[in-house]
Amino acid sequence: MRKPLSHLLLILLLVSFFSCNKEEQLVEQEVTSGVNLCLDLKSATTSLLKDHLLDVNNDQGEVVQSFIDLDNLPSTIDLKSGTYEIAVRYTGALSPQFNYPIYGGKQSVTVTKDQTTDLSLEVTQANFGIAVAYADDFKSSFSNYSVAISSPDGDLSYPDSETRFGYFFKGPITITLTYTDAQNAVQQQVKTLAADNPSINAGTALTVKYQIGNGGDVYEGYYESASNKTGLELKSTLGDIISANYRSRSYGDLWNIYKLSDIRADGTIWDMYSDNPNGANPYDFMPGSNQCGGSGFSGEGDCYNREHSVPKSWFDDASPMYTDMVHLVPTDGKVNNMRSNFPFGEVGTASNTSENGCKVGSARSGLGYSGTVFEPIDAYKGDFARIYFYFVTRYDDRIAGWNNAVFSTDEYGLDQWVINMMLEWHTNDPVSDKERNRNTYIQEFQSNRNPYVDHPEFVDMIWGAVESKQVLKNGVVCAGFELIYSVN
Repeated sequence: MRKPLSHLLLILLLVSFFSCNKEEQLVEQEVTSGVNLCLDLKSATTSLLKDHLLDVNNDQGEVVQSFIDLDNLPSTIDLKSGTYEIAVRYTGALSPQFNYPIYGGKQSVTVTKDQTTDLSLEVTQANFGIAVAYADDFKSSFSNYSVAISSPDGDLSYPDSETRFGYFFKGPITITLTYTDAQNAVQQQVKTLAADNPSINAGTALTVKYQIGNGGDVYEGYYESASNKTGLELKSTLGDIISANYRSRSYGDLWNIYKLSDIRADGTIWDMYSDNPNGANPYDFMPGSNQCGGSGFSGEGDCYNREHSVPKSWFDDASPMYTDMVHLVPTDGKVNNMRSNFPFGEVGTASNTSENGCKVGSARSGLGYSGTVFEPIDAYKGDFARIYFYFVTRYDDRIAGWNNAVFSTDEYGLDQWVINMMLEWHTNDPVSDKERNRNTYIQEFQSNRNPYVDHPEFVDMIWGAVESKQVLKNGVVCAGFELIYSVN
């Protein structure tokens, strides 16, 4: 029996409906959204990435897109909805040859349907370079010198007087110097830098320099155990010296010691946030009578308080840091409040300036830090630098857990931008009689001293060796270190 025409039309209509619905589902599954991709190359250039590629991996780890020409990377890539890892990777043969920095970087991104996503992928150097140099006194005293470096990446040896070694991915590295001394005897000196040594972090240009040793420095009395030491060994020894027999005092005790330790010749409080070394002070405080109390202050010159030059919020108000007089100085209450807990730095654009010229504002370009900073006047920058060097020496076993932009987790205690700045402050504003006198009262108050006031040469002996040099000669500007080894 023949089916009615109406039945045939119904069947065709249903087939057409399901077919269209299936096509719509397929179209829907294939919808992609744009990801605006920006490579943040930091110290690299795309020309240095010729043996690198960019992969896009889905959440199963499968490569869904790959780009090998990073010079002509599209500004936007289309991806289906989902989560992806986008990474720049090195594809060449691993070889510790010089002039071959290797880079890497990865970041996750979630793509949402009908929504454009912005992604900035930071690409940084993944290995570190080494150079060897010889001081003039070394070259005039010894001959036939050469250096070999051994590492998990491979071994390299050069007999040249000035050596540019290759790039290495990780430590430890062993540096072996061989030379002939004045008596025609062959000598060797071996140094090993551990894998976690701060001088061999990725992106570092490490210069190893050999010079003639001078026999070391000899100290007596309080610093006797620091004799013939330098670098981190000296820092550790100084930490032991200033921690031994330390006497913790109360916060309230500071008011009385300030009447002796921080007094100008005219009997007023010596406040580094309001003092004018070149003329009349904008205002003066009388010890005791102008202390800040519960009523606070309405403006500059109202009262002075006890400034934690290392902000107390950085160490959660913990003791003994909270009452350590070395970093607690009397300052105008209003300017102290203006400083807040911003790190010391150098201001580019000031948002507020005190009557003596202290500034708060955005950090200057090139400082190495991009946040808000507080800048004291030039006459007291060295004072604060030596306070900070004391602080990371005294509390080197605690600072790694503090959350701030200044302290580092390595043994040097300070981020590289802070080391660079503080070294400059220390040099440009040498130790003054004000600091020396205050150091005497610090010892009376809490039974220790600031070693960098007594012996300012200690600063360079510890942190001078890690001053940023920016020395790699391959077009890459990156952090640099110079380790100086002495040969006796």
